[in-house]
Amino acid sequence: MAPILTLDSIVAGYGAGDILKGVDLQIGAGTVTCLIGPNGAGKSTVLKTISGLLRPRQGSIRFHEQELKGLSSKARLRLGIVHVPQDRSLFPAMSVWDNLLTGGYTIRDQKLLRERVDRAVEAFPICAKRAREHAGSLSGGEQKQVELARTLVLDPALILLDEPSIGLDPKSRQQVFASIRQLAATGRTVLLVEQNARSGLAAADYGAVLESGVVRLVATGADLLDNPEVGRLYLGAAAR
Repeated sequence: MAPILTLDSIVAGYGAGDILKGVDLQIGAGTVTCLIGPNGAGKSTVLKTISGLLRPRQGSIRFHEQELKGLSSKARLRLGIVHVPQDRSLFPAMSVWDNLLTGGYTIRDQKLLRERVDRAVEAFPICAKRAREHAGSLSGGEQKQVELARTLVLDPALILLDEPSIGLDPKSRQQVFASIRQLAATGRTVLLVEQNARSGLAAADYGAVLESGVVRLVATGADLLDNPEVGRLYLGAAAR
């Protein structure tokens, strides 16, 4: 499958230190890819270099073969790259519906906005069922669903998810990963960072292992789950 995103020899970090030390990675269009690895390996840093929050010192990032170097985060958003951060980004005192509409604040065409909101609600019905309730009254898993629905209003081609299941109970985690598969079913491409590697790989088409600032291994999510060495190092137990 032709890549929608290509990272070539990316070197990036903060201050005087480099966290990414030559990252090479290709992401196929319409796939879910889970990036796993130990704490401090640079997983979230990869997402930041793609969305423009961090400028690489070296290397190339191409989206639909367009070089992203020099483009601002806002310009990358216009191209269809949406970054959903680790921290919950809803406005807790606002209604679920108003939170959803904030995804379309740049859309001037009201007909287009309605169409996108309708598609988002179709994918995530909770936005209609709980529309008038304060977002802060929802469970963690429900809030994450609203966040994902809001990204659809932006009509993204590539969604970057940073630790979408962090702090969630098992049932909420299942809801979130089911939602990620829904995003892929709508034709979106998803690159997620997930500390809960087993759940992330189970929801992904592909997985990539990031260690010491470089990608060590890329395979299908199923193959990484069955890899004994990956199981021992990253999944908390030997793979079965």
